[in-house]
Amino acid sequence: MARFSSRALGAPLTYGVVLLVGAVGATIWLLASGAVLVWSPFGCTIAVIHGVSVSVMCILLYMGLARGPIAVVAPIVATHPALVLAVNVLMGMRPSAIQWAAMVTVLAGGILIARSAEAGPDHSKASRTTLLIAFGACLAYVAIVLTAQVGTPLIGEFQTMWIGRWAGLAFIALILLVQQAKLRVPSEWLPFVGLQGGLDALGYFAFLAGANTAAPYITMVVASAFSVVTVLLAKLIIHEPVSKTQWAAIAVIAAGTAVLSAT
Repeated sequence: MARFSSRALGAPLTYGVVLLVGAVGATIWLLASGAVLVWSPFGCTIAVIHGVSVSVMCILLYMGLARGPIAVVAPIVATHPALVLAVNVLMGMRPSAIQWAAMVTVLAGGILIARSAEAGPDHSKASRTTLLIAFGACLAYVAIVLTAQVGTPLIGEFQTMWIGRWAGLAFIALILLVQQAKLRVPSEWLPFVGLQGGLDALGYFAFLAGANTAAPYITMVVASAFSVVTVLLAKLIIHEPVSKTQWAAIAVIAAGTAVLSAT
């Protein structure tokens, strides 16, 4: 969905509408349910950083998916669990030998994807830019995971998402203001982007709920398997060619994340 809408409307405007749908929907649910908000200055600050990180990641991801190929962009972004675990190691976590092997496997899959893109017949300056965009989205995803792990135990998953939606929306508005972009979405795209916004909000709420469990890393690595589903959909819906090397890299990443989730 992001590929189609970003090509038609541009990544910042598309994700701005997606965020608006999520922010308004979350606010309506907050008022209707009478949920009590938790006042934690540190937790709310982390939620703001989380929301901005989500916006940065999604804009880059949308840009990458719009440029394509999806079979390169999505798996590179999905290597983030290995980087998150590396950060956790610096913070005192001690992975087992199996976890170390799985992290190396995931990173190897990302490198294989990148090399497969460079080896393609259509390799150009644009494809190098796409790789940089995908790696940038991967790094932003690391920030998303780390802030979710810190923020949700303090103020809960819903409040983290609610604050994050509005903070991210303010960030997107600033970008659109600097770009002097036209804030107009054709009427025929409203249902499409509206559905995209609803799915986005539900997905991140589920992700944050998982981050607030006793084993948040399981949610992180299982969610990263989105790349496999995305590539399969790209193959089935838009008939994007996927080379044997790319399939191998996707399998390597999927295997590594499966081991991380199991351990």
